[in-house]
Amino acid sequence: MTDAATTSLIASSVLIGVAILALKTGLGCGFASLRRREVVYLATVYLVISIIMGYLIGVIPLDLTQNILAAGVTMHLVIAAGLIYFGIRTKRQWLSKRRDLSRKTFLWLSIPCPVCLTATFLACTVLAGAIDRSNITIGLIVGLVFFAGIIISSFTVSFLAKRSGSKDPSALGTTMILFGLFYMLSPLIIPAYMQAQTVPIPGIPVDIGETLLSFALMAALGVIGFVGAKRRRDENPEN
Repeated sequence: MTDAATTSLIASSVLIGVAILALKTGLGCGFASLRRREVVYLATVYLVISIIMGYLIGVIPLDLTQNILAAGVTMHLVIAAGLIYFGIRTKRQWLSKRRDLSRKTFLWLSIPCPVCLTATFLACTVLAGAIDRSNITIGLIVGLVFFAGIIISSFTVSFLAKRSGSKDPSALGTTMILFGLFYMLSPLIIPAYMQAQTVPIPGIPVDIGETLLSFALMAALGVIGFVGAKRRRDENPEN
């Protein structure tokens, strides 16, 4: 494989990985009771954060990033516990009291967490090593992928959920629970995750097949969320 092809492969894989993170955020926004402009505001936050992360390439020591990665399992468990707890709470409050908590609880899926921030910084770092662009430009590229991914996935999920009759907090709760289980199991089912802290960051191998599999899995979690809500709605039309 030529150097140009390798560079293109690495850059494409990194941007696909960023799109996966954007999909997770978009799922939370799509199922929550948000206005479109609020989704745009959140996507803009990710854009700005990405530009800042690009600027910080070479400023933040790699040892700090590796320390954050070393604590990644603990972070995953905390996020998983929050997703499961608030997912159940969101479903229960909606189904029993018709109380909509989605405008708050969706943040567990959509707000930038330490894991997402670290992943964004790593994406900028790897991309900076693959293509010859300024750090700010690198951050802008990653941010635009984030921005577009969040907008597209959020609006698509919202449209499909409305068409299927499952645009309600219960579907968001189901999606949060599924993601919570995924976060809880991911350190066990993805061995590479456990080895990440021992791999030098510039040399992190990228596997497009695994990346696309993760993308498909996250999309499937969203589909399961609103399909399950639609089925319950069909079985209990009085609700």
